[in-house]
Amino acid sequence: MPESKGDAKVNLLWKIPMFSFMDREALDRLYALAEPRSFGKGEYIFMECDPPRELYIVTRGEVKMLKQTESGREMIVELAYPGDIFGEEAVFDGKPYPLTAQCLEDCELLVVSRSDFFDFLRENPDLALEFITEFARRLRLAQDTIRALAAERVEWRVGRVLNLLAARVGQKGPDGVSINLPITRQDIADMAGTTVETTIRVISHLKKLGICDTSKGKIVITDPEQLGNMVREGCVQG
Repeated sequence: MPESKGDAKVNLLWKIPMFSFMDREALDRLYALAEPRSFGKGEYIFMECDPPRELYIVTRGEVKMLKQTESGREMIVELAYPGDIFGEEAVFDGKPYPLTAQCLEDCELLVVSRSDFFDFLRENPDLALEFITEFARRLRLAQDTIRALAAERVEWRVGRVLNLLAARVGQKGPDGVSINLPITRQDIADMAGTTVETTIRVISHLKKLGICDTSKGKIVITDPEQLGNMVREGCVQG
């Protein structure tokens, strides 16, 4: 039986883990509150220190969350993929967005205003627990990143970023796990808190070990198990 337009809307939200427990009526209500918006590659969605007027749900494309350094350079702090929600920390506490959001490629988002989101949350209090769980996950990841930046060798940090990208957005193929993101060596260096020269050196070393390949213009993790073992054991070198 063909899927109706209404079914498609509900299924879109049902695929997002945070909303998977909700019934059709609640998801129909949420979709009715959301405004679909399209953004082009490189377009800014909001800037750091903008007032928190809206919450965003990624339905297509990838968004990078940036922090500007004292030198004026933009550093990638995290990435948002289809099914991810971003901007919610500022929406919750009412303070300005702590990061800048920019599209890595053409994106489609669902946008919910702060006031509508709080109305929906009051109607569905169990959703608040899902957000608390998500905040806890992100806090743990942030703590791991801080520990890595403070105590771990830069080679390990580059390997960790590659391992995270492969696990999060990697697509399995005959040659390994492909990181199909329009992401540069500089982006990876920023995420690892190091220089692009070090990143290139580490990737070249992993390539010599047969763990990754870059010959087709994108990074393919040819031996994800070995990379994961090296990251867990803290023995990535360059």
